[in-house]
Amino acid sequence: MVENNPGRVNSGDSLGRVTASVVVSGIFTLAMIVAAIWAAIVLPASARIPLHIGSVERCYLVPKRAGLVIWPSAGVLVSGVLGGIAASGLAADWVPGVRYVLAPAAAGLLLAFEVGALAMARRGVPPGAPEGARERETSARSE
Repeated sequence: MVENNPGRVNSGDSLGRVTASVVVSGIFTLAMIVAAIWAAIVLPASARIPLHIGSVERCYLVPKRAGLVIWPSAGVLVSGVLGGIAASGLAADWVPGVRYVLAPAAAGLLLAFEVGALAMARRGVPPGAPEGARERETSARSE
């Protein structure tokens, strides 16, 4: 065991913090699964779920079933990979704050994006459309 070095993976204090990080990531991932189950019940079968790949221009509408599988799967993948790296020797020389915060922050961000996508699917607003675009039509055309 390495003494007086909180950045080492086999330090007891460091291991506890990495474990807490993995637990928080797991809670966020579980919340993503719960949100998908809720959406499976609430959304109509014809719903299309936005899948964000970087920006509004790269936002695709996928069928309900695919969207409800992709979002939680991404959460499991990100939490697993980043949590595994943080707990392994690969991250032994990382700044401790990065090791402890990276996986939960990424999982929390994915949870926020999933909730936003499900809210858009529930409202039926296509991605990139301005607020209220569904309700109003305009005859103005660009020339």
